[in-house]
Amino acid sequence: MAENDSYQTPSVPSSKNKGASSAASLRSPAEDGWHSPAQGGITTPIAPDCRSCAADSQEDARSGDYGLTTPVAPEGGRPTVTPEDRPIPPGSGNNNSGSTDGDYGLTTPVAPEGGRPVAPGWPVTPSFPSTYYGQVRFLNASTNHFPVNFSIDGITYGSGFGFGDNSLYQEIADGFHTVSVTSATAMGTLLLQQTFPFAANQKVTMVLVDAREGGLEMIQVPDTGCRNLPSGYGCYRVVNASYSGSSFDVRLYNGDTVFRNLQFTNVSPYKRALAGNYTFYLTSANFYSVIRELPVILITAVTNMNPMSTPLASANVSIQAGTNTTSYIIGNTWSAYPLQMLTLND
Repeated sequence: MAENDSYQTPSVPSSKNKGASSAASLRSPAEDGWHSPAQGGITTPIAPDCRSCAADSQEDARSGDYGLTTPVAPEGGRPTVTPEDRPIPPGSGNNNSGSTDGDYGLTTPVAPEGGRPVAPGWPVTPSFPSTYYGQVRFLNASTNHFPVNFSIDGITYGSGFGFGDNSLYQEIADGFHTVSVTSATAMGTLLLQQTFPFAANQKVTMVLVDAREGGLEMIQVPDTGCRNLPSGYGCYRVVNASYSGSSFDVRLYNGDTVFRNLQFTNVSPYKRALAGNYTFYLTSANFYSVIRELPVILITAVTNMNPMSTPLASANVSIQAGTNTTSYIIGNTWSAYPLQMLTLND
């Protein structure tokens, strides 16, 4: 066997070093941190003998950390761990999970006062009136001497209205509504209450009249007039809101009939009228002759050269191009409120 492959047994120490060697001989090769040649000549270090390890392990078990050293989080919650090459957003120094305000460290921008901001460069959508509303106004054509109040569903639309008083148009929601009339002087006494339908995008006039059987009555007059008028033309009509049993014709000065046989609460159709100033005359209805109505009202229209007899009432009316105009026949021949024609633009 080659020399390099042989094991060499260490020699016994001499008697001169017996005292020192005897102590050394009592130590095992493992205590010197190496294996003996009999263990294969491997020189792997061996952990030193720690007779206090058992005691230390028992102490660690009693303390509950088993020898582990855990870092303690700073006050205010868990610290944010952010890579060095990533900036820390403002206000992120405390992303605590125990947030009492529910934002968890997030900073949310607050919209400015006045509503949601509009992004620059985006088109702004214009605001249009709601399509669920119509318009209503009131006219007091009753010849009672006391003023009245008008309300719809308990909301006042006019107060202290005397004979011939009227309001401007106001919004009314689409649907059925209760119209009430109360006295403006007698502690709000209820005089009339009726339910009417109202349509979106439609105009109406609520007219209070003297009822056929006495008392009061309300009529609803639609004010949706002519559309697509020729240039230079308006529209005109007449409503009989005077008294029960009445019937009238409306004529021009030369006797031409514009509307005929308008009975109580009747509403004539709109007729086209050339823009200009007119004088219309009210006469009793003629039931015994065939009278032709003018299809279109023209200032220059002349078909009868015989002026009519004394009229019951008259009205000067200015008709504007593109507008709708209504004359209301109100009053009577026996009260303090004489028969007359009240003209309103629709």
